[in-house]
Amino acid sequence: MHSSVQADDIPQANSSSLLEELRKAHTGLLEAIDELRVLTLGPMPAKAKLVDTRWKVSSASLTRRLLWGRILMSVSGRLGPDDQTELRRLQDMDIELLRTSIKHVGTWTVEAILRDWKTYCRASESMRSRMKAAIISERQVLYPILMKVDRRAR
Repeated sequence: MHSSVQADDIPQANSSSLLEELRKAHTGLLEAIDELRVLTLGPMPAKAKLVDTRWKVSSASLTRRLLWGRILMSVSGRLGPDDQTELRRLQDMDIELLRTSIKHVGTWTVEAILRDWKTYCRASESMRSRMKAAIISERQVLYPILMKVDRRAR
């Protein structure tokens, strides 16, 4: 016997709780990004401080990315064509950000950073700007979508 699972058969996460989680994830990521920004304004830090600060950014970014996946699964079947298009656009942006981030981290190992702190600081600024732009886009697109889905569920 073959059975298929329909989108309506999957319990949907509460959109308002997803919105709250997303707000917290964005705040956490922005705080980690700012901590790295402050670090890059000064002289080369101790290796342990550098590793810890970069870990905070990576961890906060992963939290946001995993939540984005949960949001996509939760709302994608409940949206109109325009919102679906916006979600796909955001998803494409997120994939590109992930690719850029992987390349950045691969290029800028701890050893490479310790060899060329000033160049890393410039590269880090560019990466942080991309991450902040992604958060702005998510705020502009996902927050209204999650509020709309939440209103429909009431």
